[in-house]
Amino acid sequence: MGFKIDFDENNVLTGEFELVAEGKYEATILNAKAEEFQGNWNIGFDVEIRSDVTQKHQGAKVLYNTLYLSSSNPEYKESTEKKRNSFFVACGYKGKQSLDLEQVVNEIIGKAVYVYIKHRTKNDKTFPHVTFVAESKVNPPVQQGAPIVVGEDDLPF
Repeated sequence: MGFKIDFDENNVLTGEFELVAEGKYEATILNAKAEEFQGNWNIGFDVEIRSDVTQKHQGAKVLYNTLYLSSSNPEYKESTEKKRNSFFVACGYKGKQSLDLEQVVNEIIGKAVYVYIKHRTKNDKTFPHVTFVAESKVNPPVQQGAPIVVGEDDLPF
């Protein structure tokens, strides 16, 4: 084998990840789940910054985001409702309708959305957090070529 590698122990990664900068990004919802906290329901969701769109931090994941569905505090009730409705519009829901939360969390996975990311600091650690979700400004990725079909004869077991 004729392949060689130059090694230098002084040229290594520090183990630190680059923090996703604050700003607006095209993203895809990776995971979502319905959660209840102190009698209020919310949707916990993770996003990945899309790699098919030219932008910084492609492929970076922003985890542990929360969309509050209601607020018992009258001061936040209207802004919570507007954020919630903007999120649902971004995920493709239209008009007035009654939504089943379990069905919603299954349907929004894989949706292309436009997210606004801010930084939060907790316990002396700074991390990115999605603060607002809007409709994607870019078409969702399109499959190129014919679909791949896997038959019984293609499986090794």
